[in-house]
Formats: sequence, C-alpha cells, structure tokens
Amino acid sequence: MDKVLLAVLVLIISMSAFAQDVEITCEGKVIRCENGNKDHFDMVNDCPYEEVDTTKLPQKVLINAKAYLIKRVGVSFYRQKLNYYQSQIVDFARFDEIKKQKGWIDEKSDKRVKYAIQYYFVVEGDMKYYISIVFDEKGNIISKDQLPAKARNNNFDRMISVCDAKKIAESDELFSGKLEGISLEYYLKQNALCWRAEKPSVKGSKSFERMHRFIWIDANTGQIVKRESEAWRSAHY
Repeated sequence: MDKVLLAVLVLIISMSAFAQDVEITCEGKVIRCENGNKDHFDMVNDCPYEEVDTTKLPQKVLINAKAYLIKRVGVSFYRQKLNYYQSQIVDFARFDEIKKQKGWIDEKSDKRVKYAIQYYFVVEGDMKYYISIVFDEKGNIISKDQLPAKARNNNFDRMISVCDAKKIAESDELFSGKLEGISLEYYLKQNALCWRAEKPSVKGSKSFERMHRFIWIDANTGQIVKRESEAWRSAHY
C-alpha cells in the first residue's frame, strides 16, 4: 500500500476516535452525542509529528504533565478518571521526510510545538472528552486549559446526565425545539464543563443562510450559562 495512503488511513483511524458520534437513549428517544473537545489536536495536527510511546518523551515533559493535571483537576480525578491516550514528538528538521507520510502537514504550523500528550475521560456511556497537552522544546506547556480548575470549581466533575440536560435544553423558551445533538465542552468564562446542546436551526437574514443555535448548560449546576448562534450558508437551503 502507498505510504501516503497508509499514513492518511492511520490518521483517519486515530482522529475518528475524537470525532466519533455515539448514541444515548432518553425515554425511548435516541440522542446524538459527540465526543467533547474535538478541536484539542488542532495545535499538533499540521506539525510534522510522529506517534511515540511515553518512554520516548523527556522526563520533564512527563513530570510537568502530571503536575499540571493534578493541580488542575485534583489527585482523585487524575488517578481515577483520566486515561492516557497517545503522545507525539514534533520534528521540523524532518519536515520533508514526514511530509511524504503525512501530506496534510504545513510549513506554517506552530514552530513552538515539540511534544504532545492526549488524555481522555469517560463522560457517559461510550461518550468521551479528550484533551491535548502541548509542550515546547524546553518542556513548558504552551496549550490552553481544557479542563476546569478544581480549586475554583470543586464539584466540576459531578455532572448531570445527558437526559437531564436534554430536559433543560428542550424547556428553554428562547431557543425552542427538540434537542438535535449534544457534547461536553469546557467553558473558560465559567471555569466549568458544560453541555453544549444543539437546537433546531432557523432561517437567517441572508439568502441560503441558516442560524444553528446552541445552549450551554453548566454540567454541574444545570444552569443555562450561554446561548449562541452560528450562521451557516448553503445552496441546499
């Protein structure tokens, strides 16, 4: 098999774990659920990276990752809920060589990126939430926070269920309609994990435009903390 094709297939298999939709049934209704934080790998994806075992990573990277996570989410969550997924080393000196296997990588990608580690935790059923911790050459973390700070939100991981979030989303009068899909996301402003509930789209103000509407529900308190609309244009509308 062609090496480039094989590399693409490997990427698809790897990334499909992040993007995979799962189903949860609430009172006989099947709910489409997405794994959370799908964009977590964006900082690494266009870089010339290779998958490696953690034994290939510098000790400083492993120590800093553990220290950061424990400080961020606490020892209990780190040990009992967070799972290692995979890790990478980025090597821009081998850009042309790696480009032959990973045709999508870009010379304009972030030159600071050197190492990365992915983790996940199970949200509900087969639904997962992924994070990527990205490091520079010196082992310093350069990725953004993707989990709440337990010191400021001690109960962040005590979450209402998908079915409870469905009831809250469908009772909203401003964004009316049935739940069309849901994922768990980190909301920086609230320092909280939130259910991002998709409601039926409505006609936009421009031709071929639909407004896709989302309600953000604090996964711990059940309070609606944000409503947002995204304009999508298509000749099919």
